[in-house]
Amino acid sequence: MIGKEIDDYIKQRVDAFLNKEEEMPEHSYDSVFTDTFSELIDKLIIVHIRYWNIEDDMAQSHSDEELAALRRKSEPLFKQKRPMLVTALDKMILNLLEGSVQYETTNLKKYKGWEK
Repeated sequence: MIGKEIDDYIKQRVDAFLNKEEEMPEHSYDSVFTDTFSELIDKLIIVHIRYWNIEDDMAQSHSDEELAALRRKSEPLFKQKRPMLVTALDKMILNLLEGSVQYETTNLKKYKGWEK
């Protein structure tokens, strides 16, 4: 019974968003609350590495179709993912400076020989 109510609510919210009756929430994806600082940096590095690999493939492409496909593949990296991660990093840094978020090291990995 509650599952149907939840399903109906989700459908209503999605329909409202798709019909432009309501705006996308300001924090539709906010890494500040899900990722650590180092995880955000890792994700940003991965985006850059993927982009560089695609650039290399673009330089070696043999046809306009292949080049266009690679360009389409690269666009979300720098037009969506990179700005999203940079914004999340900015928010995290500001929150740390304001003291509204306390940064604590969690899941500290100690590798063999770390004492040396």
